[in-house]
Amino acid sequence: MKRSIIVGSLVFLLCGTLWAGDIVFHGSAKNSIYSYESDESHTRAYQSVDLNLAALDNKLTLRSSLRALTDFNESLNDDDRFRMYSLRLGLKGLVKDRLDLVVGRQFLHPGTILGSLDGVNGQFRITPTISLQFYSGVEGNFSKSFKMYKTKDSFVNGGVIQFKKLYQSTLQLLYLNKSNESGTFWNLAGLNFDTYLVPRSLVKIQAHYNIEQEEFHRLKFDMRNTWGKSFKTILGYKMQQPQVYANSYFTIFEVDPYQQYRLGGSYDIFSDFSIEGQAQYLTIENDSAIRYLLTLQNYNGSIGMIYEDGFAGSQLGVMFDYAYDVLKNLTASVYIDYLKYRTEEIYEYDNQLGNAVRLLYHYNRQITVSVEYQWLNNRYKDSDSRFLNHISYRW
Repeated sequence: MKRSIIVGSLVFLLCGTLWAGDIVFHGSAKNSIYSYESDESHTRAYQSVDLNLAALDNKLTLRSSLRALTDFNESLNDDDRFRMYSLRLGLKGLVKDRLDLVVGRQFLHPGTILGSLDGVNGQFRITPTISLQFYSGVEGNFSKSFKMYKTKDSFVNGGVIQFKKLYQSTLQLLYLNKSNESGTFWNLAGLNFDTYLVPRSLVKIQAHYNIEQEEFHRLKFDMRNTWGKSFKTILGYKMQQPQVYANSYFTIFEVDPYQQYRLGGSYDIFSDFSIEGQAQYLTIENDSAIRYLLTLQNYNGSIGMIYEDGFAGSQLGVMFDYAYDVLKNLTASVYIDYLKYRTEEIYEYDNQLGNAVRLLYHYNRQITVSVEYQWLNNRYKDSDSRFLNHISYRW
């Protein structure tokens, strides 16, 4: 019944948009065949469509992203077969060209992590440099089915006031509330601050406080420095509380807050090649871990190494990702991922190898065809392979 209401509303909105005249209609359709084999063979077909309509000089828009799935080896219920990633109606230039509204299922990141929202999101421009964002609704269904949560299951509301061009800086003051019938589990207030006041640097600061838990939910600091045309560095710190809701399945796991320290840099060796490195130090309660990354890259791809050691185990890995234009419209690529790891010191090291080869053909500006073969082996699987085929059409 709910799906019929949503589809009916979509048809109604489509008709209304068409009636408005001066229609701009574009989108994309994608058909994918996914075959994989582990203990037995499986084949699945995915059909995805993104539709975008605009009228009245782009002041009225309708956007949707839908997907259907067919499994040739087993029957699926409708909730598994159909997905609605977005379906939203946008209205721009209301209230003397100061107010924009978006209604429906949409992805939001209003200065902090939110995700999918079934509701309304608005932005009001108070002055050219000051704006107010407000939103309210329920979280988008976790499985992205056509069903909608009830307000008693997950109610969301909040807002952001933003100050731009403030002494080469941008300041956001935000509030976010998430609750259900059992009570409030997120009640966040905080700020985001980006500034170029430090010479040759971009500094980003986030401080989000959970009023309900009386503790900082997130603290983050990043400083990106440019020391010339070829050399850049990054210095960072992040503290994050677990983003697991009180009514989530994942509460069965004991998840602790963590702190991460980062130091990295990049250097342009030649005009086409650069080298990047980063060191990370992670702490969780009384445990700690380190991670080192080193990458050499150019326009065609990269080769990199990763080393990790600490409470979660040890691993050494090498990654290779490269693409090459065989013909004018044909691109071949290869990906190799090798890991040597162990989860505890008492265990021997295990090996894991993942590979993928791909061909991508641009028939014209509208039609793209790609085929990809993947295979993997590790301590659990001697061979696990997958074949993917995508045909995309854009208009």
